[in-house]
Amino acid sequence: MEYNYNRILEDIRQLVNKSVFIWLGIMAGMSFLISILCVVDVLPTEVLWSLFGIIPSVIIMLLVVAYYHKKAGALAKKQQIAMMAFHAKKAIDNLQQEFPDTFLSDCQIRMRYLAKNGIDVDNALKRLGGNVDAYNQLVLSFLGESDKLEDALFDLMQPDTLFQYGSKAHALRVKANELGITNLTDTAFFHEIEAYAGSLEIVRSNWKKLSFELDEAYGVFFEYINSLGLSRPMTFQRWGEQLQEAFNALETYDTMKAKRILSDLMKYQIDADITKTLQSIITNIDEIMAN
Repeated sequence: MEYNYNRILEDIRQLVNKSVFIWLGIMAGMSFLISILCVVDVLPTEVLWSLFGIIPSVIIMLLVVAYYHKKAGALAKKQQIAMMAFHAKKAIDNLQQEFPDTFLSDCQIRMRYLAKNGIDVDNALKRLGGNVDAYNQLVLSFLGESDKLEDALFDLMQPDTLFQYGSKAHALRVKANELGITNLTDTAFFHEIEAYAGSLEIVRSNWKKLSFELDEAYGVFFEYINSLGLSRPMTFQRWGEQLQEAFNALETYDTMKAKRILSDLMKYQIDADITKTLQSIITNIDEIMAN
């Protein structure tokens, strides 16, 4: 893609240049006429000193013109970037229509690892309407609490906080059920009921089982997320959303943000044409900003 400076702005710059040259020509002509009149004694020679007052005006005018040219150049670059964002978005939108939402991460295959390790991922996905991305977000949320949840449960396993323990066990049961961790769902439910019943000794005697199943679940999900090669799994839908964010940044002339997002998106080699288009956008941004 080739982009040229906005012709309207270029014409305005030329008009300003012509106006300045006309003004300088008039001033020079007046100065020459005054000088001739002084030479032929029509005007006193003292009038010549007034001509020196023109010099600061000329300098100021040239500085103003230089400043305007700089601002016009910046506006032209912004116009180029906005035009580039518009055309690039149209090209990318056409390419995006050819790919399904799960194209990038295709977690359906990697999820077999979860199924082999006792996670009822099929029913979990069914409850989410088959939304792989939503399931992965639940996994990340679950892992994000891995260093807090177990400690919180252990600390609440006291006579005066047993009700809160039951509430925390209930929250764990709900999360485990959402993720399809069948054994942990059952164990957490057992702890919830016994805690609400005030059976502290029973809760304590079954703590190791709950702790083991919790740690085991963390380990399985950590390996699953690791297998995706990303700390935050990327679907084509999210890729498209981030691309839109890059285009929004271009339209507001935030080229640094746009380049950063586009560079990150290029890591996902989803299609040769898309990768080529993204690289072209980055190259054009560099060229525009270098002018």
